Amino acid sequence: MDLITGNAYDQDTRGTGWFLGFSDWTRHGLGELLHVPREQPLDGLCMKWWDHPAGDGSGLGKPLSEGRTVSLLVSGESLFRIEFSPHPDFRPEGLRTVLLRRQGDFAAWGAGLHHRWHALERATVMTLRWNLR
Repeated sequence: MDLITGNAYDQDTRGTGWFLGFSDWTRHGLGELLHVPREQPLDGLCMKWWDHPAGDGSGLGKPLSEGRTVSLLVSGESLFRIEFSPHPDFRPEGLRTVLLRRQGDFAAWGAGLHHRWHALERATVMTLRWNLR
């Protein structure tokens, strides 16, 4: 499963704070999901900022992911669950659950995954999506 998790504060950014982009310190995790080579053209860049009330959820699931996506917990201490599956029915085999609990927690994933989310507590989440050409 092309998925990595972490916390932006805990990333070794050599004091810059940049944990996604073309710098060498973005090279980590499966498939280097947070690394975008400087010469790599991008398209379809989208950014979403959303304040989710407690109980807010996406239901069964979102469409199959394309490109790369990063969701980052912006608010302080919250609880935001994202489930990932290679199967549209989210059967137990292959299901992976990520909890964003602390400000800066993130999940980054690549193409070909189904996902759904649920705000267990009020949470502000920023999501960035893009495609590599």
